[in-house]
Amino acid sequence: MKTKKYLLNYFGLIIIIATILSSCSPKIYYDDAVRIKPNASQKYNFHPETSQPRNGNALRGEVLKIEVHATPDTCPITDSTRYSYKSYVVFVDSTVKKENYIERIPLEDVDLMGPKLNVKPNKYNNINLFENYNNPLIHKDIREVPVDTIYYDPCDIQCPCNPLPEFCLFCALCDFKLECPDRKLKDWFLCIKPGYAFYNDVNQRNELIGRDDWNIDLAAGVRLGESKRWGVGLIFSTGVKTFYSIDSSLIRRPSFNLYARYELIRNVKKQKSQRKDVIKDSWIKYDTIYTKTYDCCYDSLIIIEKIDTEILKKLEKELIEESRPCLSPFIYGLLGVSIDEFSIDLMKIHFNDECKRRIELYLPYVDISMPINYGFGIGIEYPLTSYMDISLDLGFRSIAYGNKFLGAGLLIPTLNRVNSIVLRLGVVF
Repeated sequence: MKTKKYLLNYFGLIIIIATILSSCSPKIYYDDAVRIKPNASQKYNFHPETSQPRNGNALRGEVLKIEVHATPDTCPITDSTRYSYKSYVVFVDSTVKKENYIERIPLEDVDLMGPKLNVKPNKYNNINLFENYNNPLIHKDIREVPVDTIYYDPCDIQCPCNPLPEFCLFCALCDFKLECPDRKLKDWFLCIKPGYAFYNDVNQRNELIGRDDWNIDLAAGVRLGESKRWGVGLIFSTGVKTFYSIDSSLIRRPSFNLYARYELIRNVKKQKSQRKDVIKDSWIKYDTIYTKTYDCCYDSLIIIEKIDTEILKKLEKELIEESRPCLSPFIYGLLGVSIDEFSIDLMKIHFNDECKRRIELYLPYVDISMPINYGFGIGIEYPLTSYMDISLDLGFRSIAYGNKFLGAGLLIPTLNRVNSIVLRLGVVF
């Protein structure tokens, strides 16, 4: 009896050890060959990420799958919509670490051997059959890879394009002192500011990297306060390009935000003195008004013809209220949301209680929060004319946006965020 129990324990231990060893077995890597057509081979003589030389006629590595991207020919999408298809060979070159750098090679560049082999066609017409690099065209070494089809819906994407403004940059220097026109502020403002951003992003290996890109901001709003220091309105930004892991492309992330600005030393122009000395002349009489700019760059001397006292007082008040220093520093802030296709999809999920509940239940690691952006900065303005400033500023922006990843056979929205430093130069009306 004891012997039987001992044997049962012994065999049970062997089964447990075998199970553990099988689960710890290393991943199998394949040595596949991807033949490139002669007219396209020159494009593949160097690895796109590492620039390492290789044989562009026959790439050696592992084929992960065939990926088919389907895009509708017309919008909106209906049951009768036709699609355009573009296929890629998803490939990892043997010259780099496995799955560190994934390439997507257009199928039209690949000389497919599967359809040429004397084997029974599969449902993909053998386009997903690849040779072993060391044993080409040997049937027993031919390998079949999976085929994934990804459907895109670009119908809701709005073009975030804005024409670059044209403006003339003019600075007048006189004895190293700034001179500028008297800026006449309206009750509204309009800003057009191209900029350049430096920001963090990820690459194909999900590693943090640095990127840079241009963007254009267009803001409009109203000025508030007696001296019009405050500005409140809306700002649209074309955004920057970020990495999209599904097809390894870079996608621009436009945004729409609330916008506020405050000018730090803008104030009424303080009069240094007011002299109503009448300059007597045999022909004509004048009144003179002396004023001084807030930044002490220069004194403005305005000479007017002798006029009625009440009209003169009104004119003096207008001159005081509408004037400001040549250099006007300001601060700004913004708060809003990204409005690219994937961010809108993410917001739809966020506000759909049923979808939100299911994702939180089955995919708790997926972030489906609102793609809220925020930012702030400081800058300085200088009037080019009475109605237009040139403006330079440096700011920080945290940009949240929707992304997608492939899970359970579906493209699932998720939240990503990048932080950026933005330098902008533009005009303010």
